Amino acid sequence: MRTRRKEGLTKAVSEMPMRIRKAFKEWEHAPDHLRERGVRIEVQIEAIEPLAWLRAQPFPQQTYWAPRENEAIWAGVGVCHELTQGSVEHPEEIFQRSREVLKAFGTKKPHYIGGFSFTGQSIEETPWPEMGTCRFWIPFAEVRTTEDGCILACNLYFRRNVETSLQRCLDQWKSVVAATVASQPLPTLMFRRDHPEQAGWESNVLAALELIENGVLDKVVLARKAEYTFASEVTAAKILGVLENLTSTCYHFLIQPNHGAAFMGTTPERLYRREGNELKTEALAGTRPLVGDPEEDARLGQELLTEDKERREQELVRKELIRQLHLLADHLDAEETPQLLKLERKQHLLSKLSATLRSGVSDAEILKALHPTPAVGGAPRANALRELARLEPFSRGWYAAPVGVIGEDFTEFAVAIRSGLVTDRKVNIYSGAGIVAGSDPAAEWEEIENKIVDFVTVTSGRIR
Repeated sequence: MRTRRKEGLTKAVSEMPMRIRKAFKEWEHAPDHLRERGVRIEVQIEAIEPLAWLRAQPFPQQTYWAPRENEAIWAGVGVCHELTQGSVEHPEEIFQRSREVLKAFGTKKPHYIGGFSFTGQSIEETPWPEMGTCRFWIPFAEVRTTEDGCILACNLYFRRNVETSLQRCLDQWKSVVAATVASQPLPTLMFRRDHPEQAGWESNVLAALELIENGVLDKVVLARKAEYTFASEVTAAKILGVLENLTSTCYHFLIQPNHGAAFMGTTPERLYRREGNELKTEALAGTRPLVGDPEEDARLGQELLTEDKERREQELVRKELIRQLHLLADHLDAEETPQLLKLERKQHLLSKLSATLRSGVSDAEILKALHPTPAVGGAPRANALRELARLEPFSRGWYAAPVGVIGEDFTEFAVAIRSGLVTDRKVNIYSGAGIVAGSDPAAEWEEIENKIVDFVTVTSGRIR
């Protein structure tokens, strides 16, 4: 078997314009009945770190996706094709239209990367409007790494009666930097503000506990926002570059539609992965720290497995997923006894679920059924969402919403917890805690501090 020669990054970048010109020429001579065509030009390159490549790029549009298992990592810049609330009538049409476009590509197909807002509604509250209700796009230039190697790609999309400029594409490619940038220290942290502050948080938890006692809620997940202000502008790719080293067992994502806002995070939680009709999801809840001492970590893990409050909180999530998937699946397997999901500094209760979907079930139906799970919203769902809107003193925006990738016959979404919105000198970090009967307001405050400890470490100073 012939081994494909790997190019150096600089050589691959410099030779791509010739291949772009060839793709345009082929489109000019394509049959008139061919209404649209996608072209993905790939060059196998020597291994590079995708996030380091991304940090070097001047493009305002940037994406990054690294699944929890790290089987494939995507870093992209620029826009080949974009789908937003403005380009489709309903967010549900994102999936239909994305697959129509992907079918127009040949055997080499790109992926859309993006996400939705938590409520699926437009966001007027600053600083979220830049992100929109939903936004997915195929990057113009992309680095992808897998176990098989590293690829540099250029994605092009042509449509009849819609001009695609060769010169504009060539000018765009000239902006692709054939270099990588090492991680650098963040600017000086000036201060941190919490929304709400601890007194307000504890008041909200007590209000939630009263609703639980009165039977309005079984559980509600209250969120907090920690607002960090730096001495100078900070970039999402720079923060994520440091976080990735601290949280290698999580999903990592970055969705930056322009220089005005970037949503990024490091989340342990999968919403679902679908390949054909096979779906995997999981019930994740409960938190204890990992302190690095084997005996203490084992004790904390056992405490998590046996404490009634934590087990009830996680069981609510598992049962709701089972209830929703029964409506969509021909076959469903759900672990009854939770196991420990151990990350670098935290451990959680996890139950895995797998299902064979009924024929014709769409990703839009899956999202509607699963999001938001009781792990990020509460139960009953409608009551919890109503109370969250009343109690939380900020818009969630894309926090705890589905973010991920769409392929021609697969989809993967993570739940965007442990996430942040980066705007100029500010980074807003979001995280939440599940409130059930028996929750202690002060303990839930500390649980969130444990959840965002990686962000606190990155900002250097551990300001509380």
